[in-house]
Amino acid sequence: MTRIKICGNTRAEDVELALSVGVDLLGFIFTRSKRQISITEGAALVADIPESVERVGVFIDEPPAVIAQAIDRCRLTAAQIYRPITAEDRRLGVALLPALRMRPGLGPVDHGVLPSDRIVLDTWTDESDGGGSGRTWDWGVAEALARQHRVIVSGGLNAANVDQAVATLAPWGVDVCGGVESAARQKDPAKLRAFVAAVRGADR
Repeated sequence: MTRIKICGNTRAEDVELALSVGVDLLGFIFTRSKRQISITEGAALVADIPESVERVGVFIDEPPAVIAQAIDRCRLTAAQIYRPITAEDRRLGVALLPALRMRPGLGPVDHGVLPSDRIVLDTWTDESDGGGSGRTWDWGVAEALARQHRVIVSGGLNAANVDQAVATLAPWGVDVCGGVESAARQKDPAKLRAFVAAVRGADR
């Protein structure tokens, strides 16, 4: 079964909605983004999330000490990091989700990826400073990578195209943010439910 990660959560009602439709991972952005939240806000948002649902903190180039604070205060179970993984990151005590921007010449080794990691595959854009872009990429270029690693497909997904991503890569998971929003920082109930239904339908 493809795991579903809903990212960029900023409101309690959106967290409750995601839980009600059975998502597997919830993402909280603690780095520069229009969906960025503080550690205090994150702690409040995760307060009632059951242990069965993974709580992922998203970071770009923050040092391990900053990531550790978010992990501790927000009960995070994983850290999604858009810079190369370091030995110090490995000592954070949570699962690591190295994020790779899909472009020619960049591979898992460049980001310190280990076989046990789940790799987030996101879109490369020249103007990006490291976070998500909300744009799709050519999933076919990652077919070999998806056979060797557990991958999470990210970037421009929505209810209309996620089935194609699942069919192409058979990924461990899919990650959506803007594709289930009515506006930045606000999830759309109809879009979120449609996305989950599309992923479950693709699995069948």
